[in-house]
Parts: sequence; structure tokens; C-alpha cells
Amino acid sequence: MERLNLPAFRQLSMCLLVCFFVAVSGVLDGQTITLNDVVGQALSNYPLLRQRKAEVAMDAAHVTTVQGNRLPGLLLQQQLNAGSDNPVYGAYFSMGLVPSTPGSYNTLHSAPIAGAVCLATLKWEFCNFGYYKAQGKEANARLQAGQALMEADKYQVTVKVVTLYFEWLKQYRLMLIAADNVARANVILVSIRANVNSGLKPGVDSSIASSSLANAKIGYLQALNSYNSGRIGLSGFTGTSYGDAMPDTSLLRNDAGVNGGYTIPDSRLVPEVHPILNQYRSLVDLQLASNKTISAKYMPKLGLNFTDWVRNTSISPLGVYPDNLTFSFPYSRNNYLAGLNFTYNLADLKHRHDELAEGKLAAEAKQEALKGEQQSLDVLLAQVNAAYSSTMEQLREIPVQLQSARQAYGQQMALYSAGLNTLIEVTNAQYLLQQAETNYVIAEDDVLQLSFMKAALTGQPDIFLQRLKQ
Repeated sequence: MERLNLPAFRQLSMCLLVCFFVAVSGVLDGQTITLNDVVGQALSNYPLLRQRKAEVAMDAAHVTTVQGNRLPGLLLQQQLNAGSDNPVYGAYFSMGLVPSTPGSYNTLHSAPIAGAVCLATLKWEFCNFGYYKAQGKEANARLQAGQALMEADKYQVTVKVVTLYFEWLKQYRLMLIAADNVARANVILVSIRANVNSGLKPGVDSSIASSSLANAKIGYLQALNSYNSGRIGLSGFTGTSYGDAMPDTSLLRNDAGVNGGYTIPDSRLVPEVHPILNQYRSLVDLQLASNKTISAKYMPKLGLNFTDWVRNTSISPLGVYPDNLTFSFPYSRNNYLAGLNFTYNLADLKHRHDELAEGKLAAEAKQEALKGEQQSLDVLLAQVNAAYSSTMEQLREIPVQLQSARQAYGQQMALYSAGLNTLIEVTNAQYLLQQAETNYVIAEDDVLQLSFMKAALTGQPDIFLQRLKQ
């Protein structure tokens, strides 16, 4: 019997299988979503960042509010009153609104009288020895702290999104490897069936090959599930449904940093540059500004008071009570009062001392938090650098493993077709090839992840993203 043309059969079966999986998954021909697109969408749509933006706007409005504390207060008031008027001599402490009953009369009257008063009062604390200035600086420090918090959250969202995107890219490539493995298993099965039908191979080989193909299909479906899970995870940050979108594989054009394409120079962690450290530093600055506000709050105060008022009453100037309740206009009396006041509460010195002591301890705690965070980042950066070096060494060796595995698989297939080896040897070669391909993808992803983490830990994630565009 004429033997089957194995190469032609292999190409045909692979094409049919690839077309089948394209139709099922719908991901291989989807729209390509770049890393910068995903990061930009996350920074625009992530709810936490939108919240931080609103909070920064609120802090900016508070700066304007504090600036208005310097303005004087002007109170305008008009009263129309009715009630008895029975004054009595004697001093008392005013407790809020105390009715005024001026004058001195010998008889007691219970009938109501009418009265009216209109006044304008100006109060202006024009000097408090730096309290206004300290309030303004504290408000600006609060605004800067809010901005630093927003930048820190943007940094963390960027790191998370980039990490998820690289993982999604890895799962996409692993899915393609799984699809290739299904295609190879199908080619083996087609070849075996042809040989079994021709009596050249035992029937058990066909059963083993069918089981291997089923296992390869299961592996593909698992890889497809991981790929879809990564896509959905990114959607949670960007608020965008990517449907049948696929990641940008052009990120790997420089062999993921094998030639130094994505390497980031070492940089000393500077609080003013690193978003996380800058957030801690801004909290220290805010506490120091708050301490200065506390100190200035208990300083002496100089104020100007001025009141001008007009008044009328239904009691005559001779003290005669009216027969009925009537309001008479215009006002019959006008007065004014101006005063310059100096206020300084010596008893508040204890409160000032206690609050400053509390603020000093709070500042020290925030300083230690900054040092602790910087130390943690330094350690993590050292670990990333060490892991990057070792992973680069692995990545240089894996291509040798991959090339050898491809050659071994081709040779074993040729030997099996010639009847010179067993199906087990072909299956082992197939597994080694898939493992070598998987190892290469994982190593490339590790290099990408470590390169980015090195950039992020040194406060340079934007530089990394810009280099990916080149």
C-alpha cells in the first residue's frame, strides 16, 4: 500500500486545527490593545484616582478659604421687638443672647412695649503675629500632601496595571503554545492512524495518541481560561470591556531585554522623586506646618471693633408707657462705638505646650515611617536586581534548550514514521518541546516584570513605558 504523504498531512491538519481554535476563542484576530492604552485608560477611569482628583480640588478650595480668614467681618442686623421693660441694677456674665432693658424706672409694668434697633458691626483681627500666615502654609501643605497621595495612587495603579498586562501577555503566549501543542498532537494522531490502517503500527498507538490529543486540548482550554481571566482583570482597572482584544506582542522585539533594550539605570531612591516616598515626605511636611499653626494660634491678637446703631422705642423720652403697642419710625437715637482690643490668654500656654509636644511626636513618627518605607524599597530593589541578573542568565540558556527540543521532536517524528522508535519517545520529545517553549515565555515575562519593577522602584516607571514605545 502506498504510504501517506506525512508532511502534507501534517500541514493540512495543523491549518484545520488552528482555524478551529480561532473560530472558538476569537482572540487571535482581535484588536491589539497596547500597554500604554491600558495604563492611560486606568489612570483616567479608575474610581480611586477620580476620588483623589476630587479631594485635591477640595484641598485647593480650602487654600482659598483660609486666605479669606484675613478679611474683616461685617454684621448687619435689624430687629423689631415687643415685650416688657423692667430693668434692674446689677452686674452679670453674659451667656449668649441677653435681652437688653436699659433705663431705670420706679414702677413695675407688665404691658408690652415696642422697640426697634438697626446696627452694623465691624470686627477685624488685623494682627495675630503669624497665625494667618501659618494657616496658609498649613493649607498649602495639605494641598501638596493630597497631590502626593494622588500621585502615589497613580503610581500604584500603574504598577498593578503593567504587572497585570505582562501577565496577560504571558497567558496569551502560553495559550498559543498550547494551541501549537494540540496541533502537534493532532499531526501525530493522523500519522499513527495512517500507519495503523496500513498495518505498520499497533492499534494501541492510536489510542495513546487520542488520549494525548485530548490532554493537549484540555491544556489549551485551561490556558484560554487563564487568558480570559487576565483580560477581565485588566477591565476591572480600566472600566473598559476588551472583548476579543489581544495584547501587544511587539513588546518583545528586543528579546525582553537580552540586548539591554529595557534595562533601567540604577538610581538612588530620592523622596522628592519617588511617588511613595514623596507621599510620606509630604505627610511629614504637613505635620511640621500644623505644629507651626499650633504655635501661632496661642500668640497675642490685635483686633478692631466698630459698631454703629440706631434705635427707637414706644416709651417716650420722659418714660411714659404707651396705651397700646405701636412701632414708630424713624429711629430716634443714633450711637457708635469703636475700640482697639488686645487679647492674650496666659492660661493657654499650658495647652500650647501640650499640643506642640503631641505634634512633635507625630512628626517624629512620620519621619520614622518615611525611613522605614525607604529602607523597604532599598531592600526590594536589591532583591529585584539580583533576580534580574539570574533571570537574564536563564534567558540566555533557554534558546539553546528550545532549539535542541525542536530538533529532537523533528528527529523523533521522522524515526517514528520510519518505524525506528516508539510512540513513547515521540510523546516525550513533544513534552520537552512544549516545556522548552513554556520556559522561554515565562523567562521573558520574568525579565519584563523585573525590568519594570526595577524602573518602578527607582521612581522611573514613565521612563520604562516611554522606552517601550520606541
